[in-house]
Amino acid sequence: MHKRQKLIVLGFAFVVTSAAMLLSVQAANKAATVSKDSSKPVAKIAPRKQIQFEQDKAKAHMQELEERMFRLSNLIRESQPEDAARLLLGLRKAREQLILDRMGEASKMLDDLKLDQANKEQKEILVLLEELKKLLLTADIGLELKLEQLKKLIGSRETISKLLKKEELQLSNTLDQQNKKENKKKLKALETSEKRNQKSAENLEQTLREFGTGSKGICKSLSGAGKCMGGACKKLGESKPKPASDEQKKAIAQLSKAQLDTKKLEEQLRKEVESLVRQRVMDQLQDMITQQKQIREVTTKLQDRVAQKQKQAQVAVRRLSVSEEKIIGLCLESIALCDLTQFSLVLPVALGSVLEQMEFVNEGLLHSKADKQMIADQRQIEEDLQALLDAMIDASRPSNKKGGGQCKGCKGNRNKLLSEVKMLRWMQQSVHKRTENLDQQIDQKKISETAQRERFELLSVRQKEIDAVTGRLHSMTCPHCLAGGE
Repeated sequence: MHKRQKLIVLGFAFVVTSAAMLLSVQAANKAATVSKDSSKPVAKIAPRKQIQFEQDKAKAHMQELEERMFRLSNLIRESQPEDAARLLLGLRKAREQLILDRMGEASKMLDDLKLDQANKEQKEILVLLEELKKLLLTADIGLELKLEQLKKLIGSRETISKLLKKEELQLSNTLDQQNKKENKKKLKALETSEKRNQKSAENLEQTLREFGTGSKGICKSLSGAGKCMGGACKKLGESKPKPASDEQKKAIAQLSKAQLDTKKLEEQLRKEVESLVRQRVMDQLQDMITQQKQIREVTTKLQDRVAQKQKQAQVAVRRLSVSEEKIIGLCLESIALCDLTQFSLVLPVALGSVLEQMEFVNEGLLHSKADKQMIADQRQIEEDLQALLDAMIDASRPSNKKGGGQCKGCKGNRNKLLSEVKMLRWMQQSVHKRTENLDQQIDQKKISETAQRERFELLSVRQKEIDAVTGRLHSMTCPHCLAGGE
């Protein structure tokens, strides 16, 4: 038994190591692709073939990785169910994201000398591989599984909503046929559509069964809706629109209940993961601040040498864009977590504003920019991220009757509301500051008309977002919270 456990540990280590190796190989392929100049295809055929060969090797490694994850998950299912779930989740994500297929597409692009497109595809593959590696190494697989469940629940609820609209249209069309003669052809078409709806209800029921007892009521409603749809099919086939419409009404009632229960289960799951996701986003914000500070320090050291146009220094600055892209990836991940769990209304919009600045800095680094303005922009990102992190720390403070922070009306945590308001205030100050800077650049004629229009559009979008979020936050807040009473 000890030998078996040792083999399992070695097997799991191999999977993780393979994922890390695959990530480094893909990164090397991307770097090599970027360095090739597609304007001279004839002279670059041999190097391009070499990169394509390495890309094909990466694809073969990925295929082997998927096979090993599947085999190992079956091997450890009983002895290590958590790690087995981790491997299956990793395998499912890899296949859903079509990593293997996309590697093949990148190879084809290299073969066709579409180096820019290949570079873009490789960049996206790198992000997916980084996510896969994190998933295989994460300490809290329980959270990952719940987040995947939440995504499925949201997708299922949206599918139920679409199915409900289709069934309501079916009912409307069926009622239209009640007083019409020689309508067999139209009733036959309605029967076909009803069968499709029934099949969709059955598929949804199977999908939601994996949630266990929590989805029992939803599955029962979907099963009932499917049976009613089946009854409607039978009546439509018999050219009896009136009894068919009665069955459709019952199906609509069952679907409405399923939709409501799915939303309740979704909210329940959100509450379960909120504190864990909040902590993860806070950790990611801290990581972004640390990494951005490191980039700024290196940029500062290279500033004078870049000003002297030393080639080695310019290359070093361009390399910093790789690190900046990692920060951008973390920011995007944080935004996705906020959108998925909805623990904050303002934070994803605020992070979107910082993301714009990160992308602006990244573009400058790619062009070997290392002047005072670049360093100032990097420092501003650090300060903006720190402001958002401080607001989140405030929101994490518990509320109670003795310690304060609890609203006397809704009994909710007013610290969360204050945190949201602080982030809103930061957003408005940020837009105001960027507007002033743009005004100065225009006065000093340091910006082109095209750049002016682009900046105006971005600022306009941000201001509209602030207005919209402020309105939503106000509508969701109870009168006692707004009054400030505890």
